[in-house]
Amino acid sequence: MKHNEITAYQQHLNSFLDLYTRGIELWAKAGEVLVAMLDENPNACEDIIKACPRLNPEILGRFEQMGRKTLHPRLLVESSSGFDRLAKMPLSVQTRHLEEPIPMVVETEKGTDVLMVHARNMTLAQAKQVFAGTHIRSEGEQRAWLVGQRAKNFTPAKSTNGEPPWRIRNGRVEFLAGCTMTAGELSAVLTQIIK
Repeated sequence: MKHNEITAYQQHLNSFLDLYTRGIELWAKAGEVLVAMLDENPNACEDIIKACPRLNPEILGRFEQMGRKTLHPRLLVESSSGFDRLAKMPLSVQTRHLEEPIPMVVETEKGTDVLMVHARNMTLAQAKQVFAGTHIRSEGEQRAWLVGQRAKNFTPAKSTNGEPPWRIRNGRVEFLAGCTMTAGELSAVLTQIIK
């Protein structure tokens, strides 16, 4: 009896996966039909929305992208921060990285390392690091991006009274707390010492 239950369950699973796949294929075909309609009548989307108010310009735009082969149909139903960014890539890149992981640079105590990460598993911050507009950043571009983010997020240390964590006394700099300085801040300190 248990064997029959597993078989019935497996049949349901197979049926679901088949319907899911056919649904995606039908959405792609609907996109192709929409493109043909738009090529014939640029106002076709308005007619579709009048006939089916549940649809909106954004959804129809996605169908048009599928029909024009600029959006992989799976990206219409699968959602994640990585997939949202992947959808902006050329179709060949979308198709490749729906399943294939992408090299992602991570910072470690000893510098950087590269992990292979699937787009579907990326956090928003990771997706911002890996994807740039319409291309995937190279490892070098990702390292530069990480450095840029560190610079953007840098806030100079302040003492409790709002003053810088150093003072100048008798031509010497006395650091009151650990701090990081930009070139401009260091230049300002040197200018004060030289006075």
